[in-house]
Amino acid sequence: MATEQSPERARPWQRHAADVPVDEGIVGRWIHDLEDAQTEAAQAQDPARQEDGVSVVVTFELGDDVAPCLRSIAAQTIDHDRFEVVAVVPHGTDLAPFDTFEAERRDVRLRLIELPATGRFAPRDVGTAAARRTYTAFLAAADYLSSSYLETMLDRTTTREIVAAHLVDAATDAPVEHPLTYVAGKLVPTTFAKQVSTSDEIVFLLTLLARYRLDVARTDQQATYFRAPRVTLRQGRTQDFDLNVAAPMHTIGKLSELEGTCPRESLELLRDHIRLVAAPINAYLKEKPEDHDRVLDLIESYDLAEFPYDVVNRGLARSLAISYCFVPYNDTSAIVMAKRVRARRDLVDVVFNTMDQTREIDPSMRRISSPFVEDEIPIATPTRWSSWPRIDEFRLEGMRRIEALEAQKGPYAKLYSRVMWPASQFLAASYKLHNPSVTWVAEFSDPVSRDVTGAERGTPIEDGPFLDAVHDELKKRGLPVLDSDNLMAWCEYLAYTLADRIVFTNENQLEYMLSYCPVPELVPLVRAKTVVSPHPSLPPRFYSMSEQTYPLDPSAAHLAYFGNFYATRGLGDLLNALAGLDEPTKSRLHLHVFTGNADDLRTHVKSLGIEDNVHINPYVRFLAFLNLTTKFDCLIVNDALTADSHAKNPYLPSKWSDYKGSGRPVWGLIEDGSPLSKQPLTYSSPVGDLQAAQEILRKLAQSKMS
Repeated sequence: MATEQSPERARPWQRHAADVPVDEGIVGRWIHDLEDAQTEAAQAQDPARQEDGVSVVVTFELGDDVAPCLRSIAAQTIDHDRFEVVAVVPHGTDLAPFDTFEAERRDVRLRLIELPATGRFAPRDVGTAAARRTYTAFLAAADYLSSSYLETMLDRTTTREIVAAHLVDAATDAPVEHPLTYVAGKLVPTTFAKQVSTSDEIVFLLTLLARYRLDVARTDQQATYFRAPRVTLRQGRTQDFDLNVAAPMHTIGKLSELEGTCPRESLELLRDHIRLVAAPINAYLKEKPEDHDRVLDLIESYDLAEFPYDVVNRGLARSLAISYCFVPYNDTSAIVMAKRVRARRDLVDVVFNTMDQTREIDPSMRRISSPFVEDEIPIATPTRWSSWPRIDEFRLEGMRRIEALEAQKGPYAKLYSRVMWPASQFLAASYKLHNPSVTWVAEFSDPVSRDVTGAERGTPIEDGPFLDAVHDELKKRGLPVLDSDNLMAWCEYLAYTLADRIVFTNENQLEYMLSYCPVPELVPLVRAKTVVSPHPSLPPRFYSMSEQTYPLDPSAAHLAYFGNFYATRGLGDLLNALAGLDEPTKSRLHLHVFTGNADDLRTHVKSLGIEDNVHINPYVRFLAFLNLTTKFDCLIVNDALTADSHAKNPYLPSKWSDYKGSGRPVWGLIEDGSPLSKQPLTYSSPVGDLQAAQEILRKLAQSKMS
């Protein structure tokens, strides 16, 4: 046996052959002061130096009983000249079993690598660096192999495959779950194995699949890897943040980097493994739910386009959100509710209507709300705005799905509903009747039973079990029953009487909706439970998630408007003001419009002779829109025109909340006293005042000229 002073001890990565090469990037760091180390390391990557066959890299931990492992190697049916054993042992290992093995199997080439006590290197990486055969197999010293393992594995492989053996639990003979998460039981082309660290098993295997486009070939039970039971570090330590949150996120970050290069046939496997790695984060949050914000901050710091939040949030949602229109459907109502879910920061199950036939699907919008969603509950009923039979169908199916979830996790403690679409309120009211102890917060984005002109709108609601239950509850509370068959009036009245909190987006909306409350004596009750809360803005990082290329002339001032552009609704003033400017000023101004009604706008612009100043673009998806808002010199938002029908404008454009988060100057075309007029706009001009609009345009042009 070698001694401290022997040549073998001077070069601990080798014991029998002086020409054994070492990988410079892995082992060379701790032998850099040895003579000719760099030369030997460089030779390690030379495929010509690889002999045909398999290198069995055996890794040990102090205290491992290595006898079964070595016996299984000795019993291999493969010809002795087709494999070698590279054993990587920690400093202080009893080497007597290896001496015994050598004495009994002198025909098997065995090389020992004794790692230094500092433990700076992953043992499998060191063993892989020293491997000299065309394929490398990995074996932990606590495990053992079937006798035909190496022969079957080697005969099955090609240069473009990872061969996966039958992996079983040595104690029970049961198949090991998720076998592709382990390096154990795999045979890998050595040339590829040397180029990827094995320190993280899942990352190692999936990197080989993604980067080098390898395939997985599976063997039958002739090649069986018996894996000894492990006591994992995570057992009993679910409250360790570094171990159960930071470490999995590091692995998920590495795996996510592979998605762009991963072949389609391996992509599902990659995503399945990301979900598997995320599971300890869920265990941590079940022990420490108060740390959800801390965990979320770490997850979002990785800026991943997709992440399995449903895995992380599994079993944690105690709140229910109901929004007839919700992400991933590209609709303003869906986006606002997704932002509201994020702003409230309650973990929720969310119920919504499937709108595949009427709305574009934009999966990227899930990034807004997914961190706070456990289960999405899509209700596949026909999409209708005000048809009672369709609303009631949604309500009934929604209750059936909610009750099925309640059977698993118990009743919900909180309920949040939002109305642009009235069906949300009817399902929320049904759940409140079903679970009276739930705290129900109902939001109105805009008036429901009145249109923009102030005229009453609505369709008939039908008598039936739902209204009967509502009547009974109102009588029990001593509240009057609404004497109306108007579905929209009932939508508002249900929240006024049954909700615990009511959210309005601005004071004008609150006052306007209460002014036509059909039961005036209810107004004090409604005021007592009212909250005024404008639509929330997203954090700054959302404005850089979808980087857009949109060239702009730096010598000109660039204004942007996003949304439907109606010349008869205040925006015509902007075009007329631009057309009336002198040519030098006009040449410095460019208006960029992103809209769905481009044809009408194009005709109007041409009639004014400003087609060189107005650039018309199609709608863009939401995250692209957010990024584009950061690129212009000024963003334009306009009030809905209500002066002829309302004492005060009750509408606050939802677009303002998105513009506000962009950090760019905003110009509002406003009605006097409107909610928009009370916001911190950079510029504002009254609707219809061309002179005021032209003055702002001149300021913007002058800012570029100076």
